[in-house]
Amino acid sequence: MSYTNDIETLSVVEDFQPKLNFKPQQEINTTDFKVLSLFSGCGGMDLGFQGGFEFRGKNYKKNNFQTILSNDIDAAATKVYEANEKYFGNHQIIEADIREIPYSTIPDFDFMIAGFPCQPFSNAGKRKGINDERGSLFEECEKILIEKENSQNQPKGFVFENVRGIMSSKMPDGTSIPDEIVKRTEKLGYKTTYKLVKASNYGVPSARYRLIIIGTKKEYGRFDFDLLDKVVQEYELPNEKNAPYELMVGSILSDIDSKLPQAKDYWKYSPSGQYMVDKIGPCYGSKAVLKKFKNNTPIDELPEQVHKGRSWKNMDREDMSPRFQKIHDNPKKYRAPNFYRRFSLTEINGTITASAQPEACGITHPFENRRYTIREIARIQSFPDDFVFPYTTIANAYKVIGNAVPPILGWVIAKAISKHLEINA
Repeated sequence: MSYTNDIETLSVVEDFQPKLNFKPQQEINTTDFKVLSLFSGCGGMDLGFQGGFEFRGKNYKKNNFQTILSNDIDAAATKVYEANEKYFGNHQIIEADIREIPYSTIPDFDFMIAGFPCQPFSNAGKRKGINDERGSLFEECEKILIEKENSQNQPKGFVFENVRGIMSSKMPDGTSIPDEIVKRTEKLGYKTTYKLVKASNYGVPSARYRLIIIGTKKEYGRFDFDLLDKVVQEYELPNEKNAPYELMVGSILSDIDSKLPQAKDYWKYSPSGQYMVDKIGPCYGSKAVLKKFKNNTPIDELPEQVHKGRSWKNMDREDMSPRFQKIHDNPKKYRAPNFYRRFSLTEINGTITASAQPEACGITHPFENRRYTIREIARIQSFPDDFVFPYTTIANAYKVIGNAVPPILGWVIAKAISKHLEINA
């Protein structure tokens, strides 16, 4: 079996043929940078890098990046990826463990984008880092970069994304994982840098923190993260720093058409979870208040109570379980976390986690006692309204959205990298 276009030929190892199952690829613009996407999830970063989508009436134009091959091991994620043929119909996603894919089947690329598994680096985990089996998957990215150093068209750079917990994960010698990645990739001839970014500063309606690691070949110099802010300014993107209105929960929920795909699909809480949500009670709001956001009513013309979020702390003590009573009675010891957070209509929603559990993240609708619908959390993650999330179990839909890189954040990063390459060409 062979796969051919005007860019290159990709030969497939015979005994690996069933997993690859390549389909014809549309012609790639020769001026575009070719992107290899690893640990792609449902395609948030891929969509951002490619561009060519709309979000709430704003057109995020096509970027000069084109994904040529994607990979993820999660069947729930690849199911979503393949369903969005409008955006990803011109290339293949391989559902397989990256360690099982022969290097000879990976085409030459200009940029690698990869959100290697974050579990070993999470704040709640044991932080084994690269020594953990999943953490070592970073080394698969490294091996592919090394392999492609011997190709005719060497990579120009890479973008890695991970949770902020990776910053406190250590190697046995005490080196932080990000610094270890910098050290290893600079040995390969890249200038590598990283920054913890907050997605809501870059057009995303979610106060989601992620570590972004960017390396470009040394002839291009070291990437300047200030370019992200320049993209935000140039394209007049809403942002938490000076234009937050469009990112507020009330604004995001105000204009979701009930006829949109999965606009009514939501995952019901367990009886105990529903009990907590009911006892916490709703934030101030209604469909009439959402209409005010849709009409861009100034914040100072809204009632004062619209600013107040809620959490388990708003429950009556007698309604709490013994566990929560214990935390309630000794807040200093337990640091009184905001479990069961409900963001107000004038707040920017927090991170939607893959587990989508109300105790762990702000997944509860402000004034309806339920989880956000699939469409609502897709909005919070900045997916376009025509991006669909087919699922076998509804929990899988929440998982893949929670794991995704917000497309608009990916779009800003891609635009900034383009600027960097132009400046240093």
